[in-house]
Amino acid sequence: MKKIKVLTIAVVMTILSGSISCAWECGKAPPTKEPQRIKAGESFPPLPLPATPLRRSERKNPPAPPVLVGKVICGPDETWTRAENDIENLLRLAGQRIGIPYQAVKVNLKRFSFDPDEIPILYITSVEPFVPDKDTMVKIKEYLEKGGFLWINASSGSPDFVKAMVEWVDKLYPDRNMYKIYGNHPLMNCLEDISSVSILKENNPSNGSPELRVLNLGCRAAIILSPYDLGCGWALHTHPWGTRYKVEDAIKIGMNMLTYCLGWIEFGKLYGMTPLYTEKIKKKEGRLYIGQIIHSGDWDPHPSSLGKLLKKTSEQTGASVFLDRIAVDLKKDSLKDTPLLYMTGHFDPNLSNEEIKKLRQFLLGGGALIADACCGSQEFTNGFRNLMKKVLPEAKVVVWDSNHRIYKVPFKIDSFQYTFPGENNPPLEIYMVSGVPAVIFSPYGLGSGWEGIGRPYTKELEASQAQKLGVNIITYLMTN
Repeated sequence: MKKIKVLTIAVVMTILSGSISCAWECGKAPPTKEPQRIKAGESFPPLPLPATPLRRSERKNPPAPPVLVGKVICGPDETWTRAENDIENLLRLAGQRIGIPYQAVKVNLKRFSFDPDEIPILYITSVEPFVPDKDTMVKIKEYLEKGGFLWINASSGSPDFVKAMVEWVDKLYPDRNMYKIYGNHPLMNCLEDISSVSILKENNPSNGSPELRVLNLGCRAAIILSPYDLGCGWALHTHPWGTRYKVEDAIKIGMNMLTYCLGWIEFGKLYGMTPLYTEKIKKKEGRLYIGQIIHSGDWDPHPSSLGKLLKKTSEQTGASVFLDRIAVDLKKDSLKDTPLLYMTGHFDPNLSNEEIKKLRQFLLGGGALIADACCGSQEFTNGFRNLMKKVLPEAKVVVWDSNHRIYKVPFKIDSFQYTFPGENNPPLEIYMVSGVPAVIFSPYGLGSGWEGIGRPYTKELEASQAQKLGVNIITYLMTN
């Protein structure tokens, strides 16, 4: 692995001064047109052959860098792209920084294979609304679920483009939400710290957090949407209209997007391939099972994790377990015979008053809740802690040290191993009611470790230790 080179502001300023050619001035965006359905465009002309054949002694051109990004053709002519060389410049800068060259190509979706191994990232940018036809939308969904990524950039911050894109993405995944990234999301810090960036609205500068929206498949941000323009910054120019990031910050955001996607490519290929445990006989009586709470904060990031944890618990303790995953809707499902509930997610769960009341009754009636912030999400952590103030306002929150029995039986855990450096604190917060543990919560991800598939750039307990701790938690709750 080559040593990473630091892209300093001086380097950026050198680029801006003309060392790397900039795109043509894209000009003020014209008034928004009606949405255009994509049509097959003209094919690219073949490259001309050399006038004379190369001799064996002549130096051959080095192999072309691998294609990382396909820039989707969004119209019948070139006016749809306001920043002609945006993604090419970003990849050029990334090559200087990480020492690995990549290239971008233009993609006609009518002729694309939709194979992520061919092109891992599709990039859509325009001012005018862009709406794929139904057949193309099906292929885009298959592409995403095979591990591909979709970047969506609103050129000039076009609200009409954003509206159209959000509408068809919602049709693509009606059961999933598109969220704004939380404060410690990997996109915020996987390479650069972009927690505060400079934004230009009609040339008026302000500082704020990046306005990036993501749609998750599992824990992976498969779709990344920017309602503020990144393309002009990547192309190294700006304009006094629209909403956009300053050039330096647009580049930092783009670097993080590239770093994130490169880190998550292999995870994306595993999405949907991890089997769920299923029971032939759907009888839960006399067997240990756990219900997973449905909520609006991305409740199901690792569907196979509970089944794997219960199987490991059975192997270690001999307990009879029911491996089917049981999704629990607090608004309508009975909790009468449920001993344990589990809650996880990336975003604020936002339970209704009705759900809060039902969860409180469950916990005061002798049930217990296990919860963790998937990927170490700060937003879920904050949301869960606020939720517990409503569900169990009388609870005393304690943190047991490594000598407590929960860390000793059946697995002995003397110290704690995380996926990031500098942390060795106990990972559990316990909500005690009348001296009894009602809720056990970890602000660090546990479920990903139960599933056994790592998540890059996240804050989690190391996988093998998360599995051991999960068995310990279940054992402790079932014997207390």
